[in-house]
Amino acid sequence: MKPTHVGLIPDGMRRWADAHNATLAESYLRGAQKVVALLLALRRNDVQTVSVYNLSRANLARPDAELDAVYGASIEFFTKLIPDHFDLDDCTVRLHGDRSLLPREYVSAAEALEAATNDGAFRINILAAYDAVDELRAAHARAQREECDIAAAFDIPDVDLVIRTTPEPLLSGFLPLQSQYAELVFLTTPLNDLHADYIDELIAKHRQFPQRRGR
Repeated sequence: MKPTHVGLIPDGMRRWADAHNATLAESYLRGAQKVVALLLALRRNDVQTVSVYNLSRANLARPDAELDAVYGASIEFFTKLIPDHFDLDDCTVRLHGDRSLLPREYVSAAEALEAATNDGAFRINILAAYDAVDELRAAHARAQREECDIAAAFDIPDVDLVIRTTPEPLLSGFLPLQSQYAELVFLTTPLNDLHADYIDELIAKHRQFPQRRGR
């Protein structure tokens, strides 16, 4: 069965910068460009939703120089890379996380892209200043307010496949409830060296993955 929802944990940009004598800004911008290439490859493979882990809330404790590089690359992603490579009528971009903790320029760029994309077939979730406990609290409050089951109160659905671009076998807080039955793939190739065609191979392998979901 093909995956309908893929989680993407882009990683390895700091190490790539050190290995290639590049600045953090250069490395994270290259990473943003690679994420777009992976999104295009996933779209080509008929994936309907991709959730991209941009920043956890814990990541916000990193040095300002690194966060500035992440924010700069992300703003380029929102304002130029996505509009240049996708039909905005065919995709939906949504930001998930605590927007109050993010810079105004970042949030403004994300919200402008959200407004420009509405109910498109290809959904891109961006997780920034995201914390799973916050998400659970919000889902609990929504379930009480709407008198629905908490499983139906999450904005992001179950994930079929999670790809992390470093070999460390960690989810680092990425959508833990939605990923409970996902196939987890940890790559030895860092994001900035990953060829988008490799996505085709991963999707083909996933089709052979036993998807029993506990049964």
